Amino acid sequence: MKHNAKYFIVMILILMAALMAACGKQETPPPSGSSEQEQNQQNSSNSAAGTVQGTTFTFKDIKGEHTLPQQPKNIATTVTYLTDHFIALGLTPALTVKSQNEDFPAYLQPFLKDVKIIGEQGRVNLETLLEEAPDLIVTDTNSSEIYEKYAKIASTAMLENGYVAPNWEEAFRATASAFGLSGKAEEIITGFENHKKEIAEKIKERTSGKTLMVLRIRNDVRYYGDMDYGWLYDDMGFTRPSVFPVTSPESRYEVLSNEKLPEIDPDYILLINDNNEIYNELQNLAVWKNMKAVKNNQVYQVASDSWFGGYGPNAANSMLDDLTRYFEN
Repeated sequence: MKHNAKYFIVMILILMAALMAACGKQETPPPSGSSEQEQNQQNSSNSAAGTVQGTTFTFKDIKGEHTLPQQPKNIATTVTYLTDHFIALGLTPALTVKSQNEDFPAYLQPFLKDVKIIGEQGRVNLETLLEEAPDLIVTDTNSSEIYEKYAKIASTAMLENGYVAPNWEEAFRATASAFGLSGKAEEIITGFENHKKEIAEKIKERTSGKTLMVLRIRNDVRYYGDMDYGWLYDDMGFTRPSVFPVTSPESRYEVLSNEKLPEIDPDYILLINDNNEIYNELQNLAVWKNMKAVKNNQVYQVASDSWFGGYGPNAANSMLDDLTRYFEN
């Protein structure tokens, strides 16, 4: 009997040890109510936004570093180019402003189907903004005078005015850096550069050796140069006309008199028309009708929202789409 008792005790001890080992190998279960797919999506989201640390969200603007208790979901942007930047970075806003010509530029419309309009660029409706209760407002120094009003509604990121950057890439890098997403921005810029080379190759038969003029009709006739459109000549194969404006950050275009148009006389004109009345008057002038591009039906109208107001990767890609449509054989 003693031997049987000892045998029984040994077996009990072995079984207990096996159960303890099995429990030690079990993985910690996911939080209650979360599926494996939801958990993977959360991990992916956290790795995409390099500013998320644990449950907090950190950004750095001109006023310093700020930390939110969690990643914002109800983001408001007050400038169209910042909306472009945030879409590209995977932080599509829920609230934003109308552009100057329509609710949203055509190149952003596919991304903003469910977004709430909070006013126009430069004229945000503060009452609407308050009602929508954003957890983050993103604006730039053009709105410095109303920063305090924004800050009373929600945490506000005040970035430098991106339009003073030398190009959209630098403006985009600055936005991405503020939110810890510089790596993502570089991937996007590299992809754009590769796409631009592909388009340049496709259109080179019609651009090589051909002069191009970028003209904007506002309250006057504006001739743009390298400050905004140097890439058309340096990267896309167009030639600068012999009469070409000298531009800078302080002087981005030359105002033309009608008499100067025949001196330029380009093969192609890219036309940004923001004033139909002035453009209609121009079309009735003999100096316009006798221009090479006009006589050959090679005046191509392009959208102001992308070619003038756009300053982000989605706008830039839409410009490449325009070049493909007009110049690919």
